[in-house]
Amino acid sequence: MFVETVTSPRDEWEKWNERLRMTTDPPAALVASVAWVGKDGLVTALNVWDAPDAVADFYMERVGPFVQAEGEPPNPPDRHGPPIAAYFRR
Repeated sequence: MFVETVTSPRDEWEKWNERLRMTTDPPAALVASVAWVGKDGLVTALNVWDAPDAVADFYMERVGPFVQAEGEPPNPPDRHGPPIAAYFRR
């Protein structure tokens, strides 16, 4: 398992969420994705992946074309790595 978070203004999150289809057509390697608006008004998204290489594949397939066309996003993901504990109810 591999965990990342992305924190950005809501309009930026909505733009990237639509482009990357995280919830409408989630990648097979995405275990979970949860987003919320914090007290500061910014959206934080937590993404849990099967493995680090799944993130790399996702980047090449869905993120890379936008980055090539427009440059790096202003708020890139913070990659946290493997969790030390996790629980998901089935």
